[in-house]
Amino acid sequence: MKKLRLLSLFSGIGAPEMALKKAGIPFELVAYCEIDKFASRSYSLLHNVPESMNLGDITKIVPEELPDFDMVFHGSPCQSFSVAGRGEGGVKGSGTRSSLLWNTVEIVRAKKPKFVLWENVPNVLSEKHLPVFKEYLEELAKMGYESSFDTLNAKDYGVPQSRERIFCVSRLAD
Repeated sequence: MKKLRLLSLFSGIGAPEMALKKAGIPFELVAYCEIDKFASRSYSLLHNVPESMNLGDITKIVPEELPDFDMVFHGSPCQSFSVAGRGEGGVKGSGTRSSLLWNTVEIVRAKKPKFVLWENVPNVLSEKHLPVFKEYLEELAKMGYESSFDTLNAKDYGVPQSRERIFCVSRLAD
């Protein structure tokens, strides 16, 4: 099986990468992006990669300079979408933490990977934030992506915690 070339954005400790490993899906990490120095160090140690692979601040990335990749994972900051947050949202150009998802869209526009996976809090589907989510889907559709999404709960997958998250998978149409 050919290795999937992966770009990981807003990487944290790289949970999606751990899932790929657990599922036996071979992949090659092209780079990861994590602004928190402690999370970056943890990511590097957990995935046995040098911290020099960390792109750092997503707002400083020049998409055209990235290596090619087949899939991008992004779990853009949820604080501005979350019920526990201030509810500022993720409107393009707003400067909120959650609006950093639009940086991913620009990377996708430049690199056209086969797959885009976005994880976030279910409140992106609330009446207040739904317009941003719809705009995200529309932007990907304009680029030729077909998207589907669902809300999943960790407790339904053997994790002793009730933690709902929305997962949106987008595939570049043939």
